[in-house]
Amino acid sequence: MKRKRKLFGILFIITALLIMQIPVAEADAATSASDFKVEGDTLVKYQGTEKSVTVPNTVEVIGEDAFEGNTNIERVVLPNSVTRIDAYAFWGCENLESVILGDGLIEVGDYVFANCKGLKTMSIPSNIRSIGIQAFVDCVNMTDIDIPPEVISIHDTAFDGCYRLMIHAEVGSIADKYAKEFYEKQKEMPEYEDVADYESDEENTEDKDADDKTNSSDSSETVTGATIGSTKVVGNQAVVFVDNTNLEVLEGKENTEVLETTKQDEEISVQGIPKYTIVDETVVADQAYYRSKNLEAVTLPEGIKEIGQFAFARSSVKEILLPDGVETIGYGAFYHCDALTKIELPQTITNVEPKTFTHTAWVDSFIQNGTEDFLVSGGVLVAYRGNHQQVTIPEGVRVIAGEAFAGHSEISELTLPNSLVTIGEAAFENCTGLKNVFWGEQLQQIKDRAFVGCAITTATLPASVEEMGLKAFDEKVELKYGGGHIPAQTIETSAQRLSNESYRPCKDETDEAGVTVYGVEHAYAHLEGAARSYSLTIAETADKTNIEKAFSRNLQSEMPVDVVIYDLLLTDNSGIPITKLGKQPIQVTLPVPESLAAQNLRLFVVDRNGQLEELPVERVKLDGVDSFRFTTNYVSQIALSGNGTHFDESYILEETTSIVSMSGAPQKSPSVLPPLQWGVAGILTLVGICCIFWKR
Repeated sequence: MKRKRKLFGILFIITALLIMQIPVAEADAATSASDFKVEGDTLVKYQGTEKSVTVPNTVEVIGEDAFEGNTNIERVVLPNSVTRIDAYAFWGCENLESVILGDGLIEVGDYVFANCKGLKTMSIPSNIRSIGIQAFVDCVNMTDIDIPPEVISIHDTAFDGCYRLMIHAEVGSIADKYAKEFYEKQKEMPEYEDVADYESDEENTEDKDADDKTNSSDSSETVTGATIGSTKVVGNQAVVFVDNTNLEVLEGKENTEVLETTKQDEEISVQGIPKYTIVDETVVADQAYYRSKNLEAVTLPEGIKEIGQFAFARSSVKEILLPDGVETIGYGAFYHCDALTKIELPQTITNVEPKTFTHTAWVDSFIQNGTEDFLVSGGVLVAYRGNHQQVTIPEGVRVIAGEAFAGHSEISELTLPNSLVTIGEAAFENCTGLKNVFWGEQLQQIKDRAFVGCAITTATLPASVEEMGLKAFDEKVELKYGGGHIPAQTIETSAQRLSNESYRPCKDETDEAGVTVYGVEHAYAHLEGAARSYSLTIAETADKTNIEKAFSRNLQSEMPVDVVIYDLLLTDNSGIPITKLGKQPIQVTLPVPESLAAQNLRLFVVDRNGQLEELPVERVKLDGVDSFRFTTNYVSQIALSGNGTHFDESYILEETTSIVSMSGAPQKSPSVLPPLQWGVAGILTLVGICCIFWKR
């Protein structure tokens, strides 16, 4: 009997030891009390490192910033006890892919899942009644969300920056109505991407404090002599965007402003590099007069060839005179110029990009009150207000503006005039009924996505066509070429925008999402929120032309003699260069050239208009290699130079590639056994000891 008790005792102790060795499940580990800082019924901070987290069922409130910036978590389960999630609770949880909301929650609050770039799908339970301000802002990889009819309130900004999102909702529900408006807004999101200090007109000033968290830029008027500029974030750095113009009143014409470039009278004593609104007297720079409230009647100077993207968008301009010689008007150049009633386009215009005049008084008045079907100026067909099945574009039209006929599904037959030279980007996109096109004899250019989404099955292009853009027709369309030659392929700038993945001929892939760097040994890159695989090719180059021009233009100085220049090329599997990254910047780490090792560094880039910008640069030692790191949202040529001061190695930050690589979460720390597991093991051990030493 005594022997049996000892045997049972030993078995109990062995069982206890085995229980203590059982691996702790991720969900159970996440519920360890040491991982959660709880005050009363509020989860103040999650301190664990698990990928899958189950919140304890004693928690009723997820506090502000409770999970903020946690790049480990991939899955979160909220219990039914949770009735409220405070603002920014999951802000910047970049790898968060799955969230299960409990039955006790009645709203998805303001900014709750903002900047969760790993979130791809979401299902809102029927207990939710509202979705708050920017609740999912900048969830750039989110593709699908299910919203039940029980949701009766969705804030206008709830899904700002969700370029890929499809909203699934019951027909006739609040979510269904919201979705239809959202898809229209989605078309205009490049403004949100491009403009560093963007604020929609719908945002209330009472939301401003909260909005500051999503808006890293600061804007203030700067007066230096006769020069006025505004401090903005350009290329990830605060710079002075100098309005280097003379605003003169022309004799005999009241309230007319002539925009002319002038040389700076004195140095601007603000961090960053001054930039010109009119570049080299030929280009009105991107966003040059964005939101300017000081413009009424404007005359552009002779010599202007291009008006940049969003150049006058949301400004107060009422009328504008474009001189002969202007060839291109960029994307959204006059977007939402609500007071713009008068504009005359010159006969030299060859390209009008999408959204150029959208929501101007000029076009809106034509759409609502016009008596003709076509709005034509300077040989450019700007807009169409008809609803006919057979459409004949009048002779004299040389250019069809981007998106001019987009979405007119009633059109089945189209006749183009012999005068037509250019069909603009997405000009007839989603004209789903369009089957037959009779081509003009002088047509030379068909730009990106011009006829995508149409019912065309075959098309015989005239011999005059010299250029054709990406996805100009659907893949199913059988194309024939009257001249026997295939037109040269062209690419519009919109296809080079990271978020416009559907504009590029991307193939399905199974490669791991992230960036692979080629060309330079010990170089690394991380693209924030990457949803697929990308290639970054880096090559040192001797071509200094663009950098030299930029130094001369913006700093009136020669380029540093010790400069090292690199060409950067970012692509996906389409092979199309990706230049504009919007809200998804890329971080690049490169070895420091031996010639600059002893100096502190400066890093310069050139923007789309050829103007110089300076980016912050960080010095690190990566796997023992002296390196520099920078972040940018515009991929172009970069120039690295010393600043003439000695570099102190004692301040260098040492890292390993495992830290730089963002492909996975850091290694977990040893899990703490949950109390139940300890308790069971302890009881079994105690029983075993009693059995062994019980002498009765």
